[in-house]
Amino acid sequence: MAIASPLRYSGALTLLGARTPGLDAVERAAGAGILLGAVVYPPALGWIDGKQEAGRLLRDLLGPALERLRGTYGRGRHELITAAHTTIVLAGLFDALREVVGPAYESLRVSDQEKLQLAQEPGKIVTQANWIDRLAGADIPLPSPTLGFEENLSSRLAPRMADLTAAAVAFFEGLSAWNRLGVDSAGIIAECTTRWRVHYRDAYLRLGADVPEFFVWASLGEHAATREELRRANARLLELLDHTAPAMGRMHDLLAAGGSAERPGRASVRSKLARAAAAVLDQPLLRSSVLPAGLTFPTVAEGFVTPRFRSAVASATAGVALSQEEWWAERPVHEQLDQFLAGYLAHPDAARRPLVVLGHPGAGKSLLTEILAARLPVEKYTVTPVQLRRVNADDRLLSQVETALRDLLKEQVSWGRVADESAELTRVVLLDGLDELIQATGTTQSAYLTEAARFQEEEWALGRPVAVVVTSRTIVVDRARVPDGSLVLKLEDFTDAQIQAWITAWNRANAGTPGFRRLSARNVLRHGDLARQPLLLTLLAIYHADPSAARLAGGAMSPATLYRTLLDAFIQRQVADKPDRPPEPELLPRMLGELRRRLSIAAFGMFNRQRQHISEADLERDLDVFLGRRADPAGGFETPVGRAHRTVAGFFFVHVSRMNEHTENAQRTYEFLHATFGEFLIAERTLMMLDGHARKLAEYRDDPSSHEPPDDSLLRALLSYQPLTSRRAIVEFAAELVDQLPGQRRRELLETANALLGTARSRAYGRYRQYEPAPPDVVAVCAAYTANLVLLAVLLDGEGVTPARMAPPGTEVSTWWLSLTRLWQAGLTDEAWTGITNTLVLRRGHTAYSILDLARGTEAVTTLTVLLPD
Repeated sequence: MAIASPLRYSGALTLLGARTPGLDAVERAAGAGILLGAVVYPPALGWIDGKQEAGRLLRDLLGPALERLRGTYGRGRHELITAAHTTIVLAGLFDALREVVGPAYESLRVSDQEKLQLAQEPGKIVTQANWIDRLAGADIPLPSPTLGFEENLSSRLAPRMADLTAAAVAFFEGLSAWNRLGVDSAGIIAECTTRWRVHYRDAYLRLGADVPEFFVWASLGEHAATREELRRANARLLELLDHTAPAMGRMHDLLAAGGSAERPGRASVRSKLARAAAAVLDQPLLRSSVLPAGLTFPTVAEGFVTPRFRSAVASATAGVALSQEEWWAERPVHEQLDQFLAGYLAHPDAARRPLVVLGHPGAGKSLLTEILAARLPVEKYTVTPVQLRRVNADDRLLSQVETALRDLLKEQVSWGRVADESAELTRVVLLDGLDELIQATGTTQSAYLTEAARFQEEEWALGRPVAVVVTSRTIVVDRARVPDGSLVLKLEDFTDAQIQAWITAWNRANAGTPGFRRLSARNVLRHGDLARQPLLLTLLAIYHADPSAARLAGGAMSPATLYRTLLDAFIQRQVADKPDRPPEPELLPRMLGELRRRLSIAAFGMFNRQRQHISEADLERDLDVFLGRRADPAGGFETPVGRAHRTVAGFFFVHVSRMNEHTENAQRTYEFLHATFGEFLIAERTLMMLDGHARKLAEYRDDPSSHEPPDDSLLRALLSYQPLTSRRAIVEFAAELVDQLPGQRRRELLETANALLGTARSRAYGRYRQYEPAPPDVVAVCAAYTANLVLLAVLLDGEGVTPARMAPPGTEVSTWWLSLTRLWQAGLTDEAWTGITNTLVLRRGHTAYSILDLARGTEAVTTLTVLLPD
């Protein structure tokens, strides 16, 4: 049997009247077709005085409901709040009808003939309009973070009330008693709606005094309730709104208000999850296995700056647009994310559809999920964080959640146990890194968010509401179908004031550090938008704090330039600042280059395995393939044993995870503090390899007798497992690095890329055949390698390159191009092919064939498989 919705009249009555003696009579009246004040059918409501109005009847149900709310959480609270809101909306309508109709309302009676008709055909007494069906079937939506109190009142509730008023007047006009009164029906609808607004607004703000959720929703939106109205409603909650607590503490305070539930026992799963989540607040803002020496990082509680955001509601028309900056730029920017999220997580809709949080790399999405887990009050919420890069990408959602629970709590814990311990609460599942899941599986994962919504639906049916929050890079969200009605947030860059707040925390944390160079907003704002991204701001601060580091040049700087400069400094510090073994000066340049090369091999190892991490064993094998098994002769830099660990473990931007460390099965995995470090290293190394091949090719062409033909085995090995287009950041870094090349050098590298493309399909593997980050597949290897060479040609040309220029001499261009794109379709995964078609586009040119170029903005992308003649 379907459960009545508290958004509707009968469902609200059922919930609010669950302990009211007269509920049965009320339900009979509604079923009989009459609940309009004194217009009642006496046999159905004999216990109600003929003069009793329905508005008062509904208001009388609120008192017991508010008492029940004080000790109710989770789904029960959601339903009671929704029912209470439905009640005050309709009570206001009945009161407005009574006032507008005036004394005539009291004199309305149902005639004997109408009573007979009513008894025989309940609800059919009105032929002009079916009032009861409209009343019973109308959804009465709550305010929400996306549609605040005033917006909801004006755009959704007022039109519904006008419609119901018109239906009520039509109902009255069907009664003979109404016709005898000579009441002017025409002016009633507008006046009734106006008076309803007054009644509803007053009742809503009164509820805000007892129910924090109503208060928070009243404070949201462009046209929020005035501060005086909020003060009258609940001065204590207004103080919470005005108080800015660190690290989104205000969200906790607002959600905890009005609650007195017992905290969980210390041995419970709930308590363990809460303690693990809260611990993040005392950890450094930058967490790494090795932090930069001599620096103190503010804690998360001290240094987290709440980002601004834009919001949208997903729909079929907005699906693709969610990944486009131009589309987001047209939406307003909001502040007070903590208040917004408090309103969202307290709303029943949070347990119906996932919340999707988007942002650029380094925007702070992962840290935001950690703050959410730490700040949600344990008395009302149970939070399970899931890092999607650490679970099996092919598992179902429930299995991923249970894997995350096991890894976090170091014990086997089922979701059912968590749900049972949280019987009266709202559960929150934080799925961090949908983009990494997409990259790991090589598929579009179009149904993942739909599965999350289905999971919420199933849990709601079991009486276990679950709010789901999913984070992703903005650029890849178009590859996952966002369920209609889902709320989507996009995190924004820092403002000048936010940069200053971050810098203040940084300087305060290092006030006692000897020789510390204080940072100023002016220092970092010279670098333009780079300083507005949290991760890059952190890197700028670390670099600036090094007394030996050269001052960064003023003016705008590309992200590629910043990453190269910072990596230069960090690698120099790692190699040269070894007090136990300072290197010989003449060996230093070689050692710096070698360590950078090894970091690049680690980055390729992660990328080609479609993961954000690499195991120590895999990295050791990769290094053996490319560097050989002998000890490095460069001044005894290290022994082959433990080369993987020595390559990456000393850098603050590499995180080391350890498993079974004190056993014979000890395992380590490595991942970059942020994926952009690896993405830059891949872009940089790719161009360096191409440059090296170009130099060898030039030497061979100048003097074939003295030089061997250049071997592309290294390029072929590293570029044959994944198209670089699978990561947009790699393409962007490569484009920025290419722009810094002299024009002549770009032309030489373009010629080299075209030459390599001409022979790319002549063999699948080179002398690094033992490098196997994925199972060998000749078709896939050739597809990835040729796709990467085409991308390099496009980047190096700058203005678009014709397929005719890339095709081997003597080939028919259309046939060659068609076979090449079919090779890509056959050998690459759906996700990899999508990455290519989202990156490259054919434009109509002035030559015999189209020009291949980078896709820009929201332009329509032409199919790559067909060349367009002029």
